[in-house]
Amino acid sequence: MEQEQVPSISRDEARASLEEIDRIILLTRQTIARAGSAPIVIMWGVIWMIGYADMQFFPQTPRWFWVVLDLVGIAGSIRFGRWARKSPTKNPNNGRIGLSWLILFAFGGIWLSLLSPWDFLNANQLAKYGPDLDHKIAAFWATIPMFAYILMGLWLDRFFIWLGALVTIGTLAGYYLIHDYFFLWMAIIGGGSLVVGGLFIRKNWK
Repeated sequence: MEQEQVPSISRDEARASLEEIDRIILLTRQTIARAGSAPIVIMWGVIWMIGYADMQFFPQTPRWFWVVLDLVGIAGSIRFGRWARKSPTKNPNNGRIGLSWLILFAFGGIWLSLLSPWDFLNANQLAKYGPDLDHKIAAFWATIPMFAYILMGLWLDRFFIWLGALVTIGTLAGYYLIHDYFFLWMAIIGGGSLVVGGLFIRKNWK
């Protein structure tokens, strides 16, 4: 059976392909920055700081306080998204970026409900797990966006690979080694990482 010959690529063709890849990466970065992503990420970082700090210093705060924070974040994200759409710089992919994050967190909720060994509606089961349950859920939701950061870094910028990896390692270290101050640790590591990521996008991707 004759072996098919793979056509060789000239040096100029290879250079042109690499330049096209670089152009697409640059365009994607600019799309993310112009979609209002930077202020949205910074806002969610501040929300995480407030939420985790509240869990550390005011553990008796009702669980619905996080729901309020999430609603504020969603409303703020929609508002920033509308401002971005009014920008003179338009891109058809702007809405897909926010939708991608919503899909990611929706799947996070699905995974949590499928894998959790507890019943959220059963107060006795919740009491059985005690404070460790809140630690587990906090660590889970903190690592979800870090997973997205690492994937984004594979395509766009190694900064996000390092940020996602370091925050994930920090989350695991805090969960296993800093139990009494875990939520304060997450306010700094988790919320702080989102603020840093948003500032990086705003400064370097426009």
